[in-house]
Formats: sequence, C-alpha cells, structure tokens
Amino acid sequence: MEKTPAKRIVHLVSFNIPYPPDYGGIMDVYYKILSLNKQGVGVILHCFGYGRSRSRTLERECLRIHYYRRELNLFHLFRKDPFIVVSRGNDMLLKDLLTDNHPIIFEGLHTTHYLGHKALEGRIIMVRTHNIEHIYYRNLASNEKNPFRKLYYSTEARKLERYEPKLASATWLLSISPGDTEYFSSKYGNAVFVGPFHPGDGCCNDTGTGDYILMHGDFSTAENDAAALFILREVASNWKYKTVLAGKRPSAELSEKASAMRHVRLIPNPSMNQMNDLIANAQVCLLNASQPTGMKLKLINALCSGRHVVVSPAMVSGTGLGELCHVAVTPGDWINQTEMLMKEEFTRDMRNQRNHLLKEVADNDVNARKIIETIDGYNPEL
Repeated sequence: MEKTPAKRIVHLVSFNIPYPPDYGGIMDVYYKILSLNKQGVGVILHCFGYGRSRSRTLERECLRIHYYRRELNLFHLFRKDPFIVVSRGNDMLLKDLLTDNHPIIFEGLHTTHYLGHKALEGRIIMVRTHNIEHIYYRNLASNEKNPFRKLYYSTEARKLERYEPKLASATWLLSISPGDTEYFSSKYGNAVFVGPFHPGDGCCNDTGTGDYILMHGDFSTAENDAAALFILREVASNWKYKTVLAGKRPSAELSEKASAMRHVRLIPNPSMNQMNDLIANAQVCLLNASQPTGMKLKLINALCSGRHVVVSPAMVSGTGLGELCHVAVTPGDWINQTEMLMKEEFTRDMRNQRNHLLKEVADNDVNARKIIETIDGYNPEL
C-alpha cells in the first residue's frame, strides 16, 4: 500500500512490536498504523520488544521507530503499580516523546506509565483501551490452573483496578467496543468509541456451503484453552461433522482430547494465510468466550471472512454485533444451532446485512477518521 504524504503526525506507543499481526491486540495496533497512513497521518512508533524482532515491514509504514527493552525484573511484582505497566517504564520513551508536541496514542493501559506526567502537560494524549483490564485479568485468574500464574493474575487484577483511575488524565480514551465505551464514559467522561482495526476490508465471505466446523483462537491463553475443551467435551462429542481446531500453542490436554476424536483435527500454530483459508472455507465458526469486555478480533475475522457464526453471550456482549451471530448458552444450544447451520446455505443477503452493520463498528477507514476528527475537534478551553 502506498502511503499518502503525512499531513499530520502522531506518536503511537505499543506494548509489543506490532508485526507480525498474529493476535488480537497487536492486530489492532498494526492495522491502525496502516489505516492512519492511508488517511495521511504519519506515525512515529515506540514499541517494547520482547519475544519479537525488529521489523522492516514496520519501518516502511512508520516515519520512525523507537525500540525499548521491556524490564522483566521480578522485583517489579512487588511494586504498587501493575507489572504490565511498571515493566514498560523507560526514561528514553519519555525523552523521545518530548522531542515535539505531536499527539500521543498509548496502546492499552500497559503503556501508560507516563500518563499524567508533568512534562507532558498540554499535549493531546489518547489511550486505546483494548479491554477493561482488571476484569480481563480476573477472568484469566479464574481459568488458570497453575497456582503461581493464578496468584499473579489475581494480584495484577487488584492492582489494575486501583490503577485504572489514572485514565482520567487522558484527553480521550479510544474504547474498542460500545460496551467498554459506556463503562469508561460513566467513570471518567472522556471515552469515544473507535472500533477494532483488522485485516478485512468489508465482507469477502464466500456464499454457498462448506463441509466443516471451525474453532480458532490463541490456545496458549487459559481462557481460550478452557473454551476449546468445553466445545470438545460437551458439544463436538455429540456430532460426527468434520471439526477443525486451529490456533497457537494448544495445551497437551487439548491436543490429547482432540486426537481421541476421529472427526476432530487439530492444527497447531497455523500461518496467517492458512488461518484465513480455514475461516473462509468453514461452514460454521464456533467462538466461545467467558470474557465479556473488549472486542474479540477473531469475531471480526469470522464475520468478515467466514460463513455462519455461533457464539457464547460473552463473545458479543457490548459489541453491537450480536444480531449477526447465533448465540448459544447451553451445550444443547451449541449442538442444535450448529446442526441447523450445517444445512443452511450462506446467502448474498446475509453477507449484505453483515456489511451494513460492520461498516458502523469495524470499518478501518471510518475508525481512522474518528481518531483524526477527535484530535482535530479538541478544544482545551471547553
């Protein structure tokens, strides 16, 4: 994609290096950069590297990139503020942000160590909220079996809840879902809804029918692993349809359970292209979550590229997208909805309905323009 010459410039501070865009939060960051570029906004990227390499792809898309090391010192666990924030405190970041007066976007609560700092007074500062973090971490704790990780998640949840009021110092919070916008507006009065950024450009779903059921996600997280195990034990065990599970780092328990079922195939660590093909060719995508905040990028991908979608209530809670999905609560709901949809053709009218609603919630150009209009409309005197 060719970049339009930058009419304006923003600093964007990312919690990780946003390439490759292979999981939800990073996907939102990467496609936000591309979408802002398309609207003539140049991005100076600041990112904390851990487990990822510097990226030439990002260097082509950004005006400049500053890389910082995340300080994974275990002593930070005993600090008052959340570990995800303290470990991203870096004096060089503050120094680099002070070289000009361009607006700043902090990606997630993770990167807000310098939010409210005296040196940044008078700057337009936005925080992209990907989740209500203390609720997210509390949910991670409830799904975690390892006692040490469980303690970490529950402790971090308490710290995040105490820390969250710092968001009142931001000029604006860019909330990723209507439900989160309502929550942050009621507490801090500075939230604006800016939907998720993603690889899709409207619906490109194939009409007709596929011949298998797909469940996809990052199985390395306790929540997604538990969600997949529930589907295998309580739902997929009651049918003989070809069923595919695809995602990052499945647990030994999930692998063992899948291999014991003849009609189930597990695809660990698929490439982005392979995952896109799996979504596009499935007849039904199953999306199960217990976390009711934020916006799941796998939901957007399934709606943009897949056919029928069956979801748990938490998957669509606060998203405004529930009417595009079939909601299942009990194992019987999952079974009945899926069996019905395996026989139902995905039509052009269904695709058109999706396009109309997704345009309001998850259109990259629309959401990039919302950020620009929010910056341009800011009046500190009001």
